[in-house]
Amino acid sequence: MPLHDDHGSGAIFLLVGPGGVGKNTLMQRVMPRFADLHQVPTATTRAMRPGEMEGREHYFIDEPTFIAWRDGGKLVEWEEVHPGKWYGVVRDPLEAAFRAGTFLIADVEMAGAQKVKAAFPDHTVLIFIAPPAEGDKDALQVLEERMRARGEKEEGIAKRMARAPREMEFSKQCQYIIVNDDPDRATEELTQVIAQERAARFLIEAGEQS
Repeated sequence: MPLHDDHGSGAIFLLVGPGGVGKNTLMQRVMPRFADLHQVPTATTRAMRPGEMEGREHYFIDEPTFIAWRDGGKLVEWEEVHPGKWYGVVRDPLEAAFRAGTFLIADVEMAGAQKVKAAFPDHTVLIFIAPPAEGDKDALQVLEERMRARGEKEEGIAKRMARAPREMEFSKQCQYIIVNDDPDRATEELTQVIAQERAARFLIEAGEQS
């Protein structure tokens, strides 16, 4: 795919799909396979959780700072997920990675993916992670059963399932669809997608420099 701007040859891989499908698990499994693939740290106003690190998973900032970043154009996209709990994708790390020819990966909501794709169409790869159908059960039934088997609260399951049909429709806007029927197989498929995209971009960059 040709690059139509001067940002460089890097890219961001956005994993999109219904909540509970396993996007974050696949992301954590595939990152160690590529030395130049890093998680996108997003800005958030929530408190840091055990095991998290400033600048790795998130930039932990207060709400006035978040609003200032948003209004100053520092964020590509943002969303108030819960009252007073904001999340957003910071622009500078994306542009720096693209210029350096390195790669980013993120587990994002559908609306956020659309905004990042609109801002950086030549550097954004949308990968839809879909739940499998099993026997006479459709994909959403399987997804709901998996969440319940993991012990998730019924209120959370209900909220995720209410969004799931619209999120499943978003698969039509993605370049790749990976069915997460088995984590090992899905990880291998995601690895192949990333390797293929990286190789294509390196070839394009080499051709432009020759």
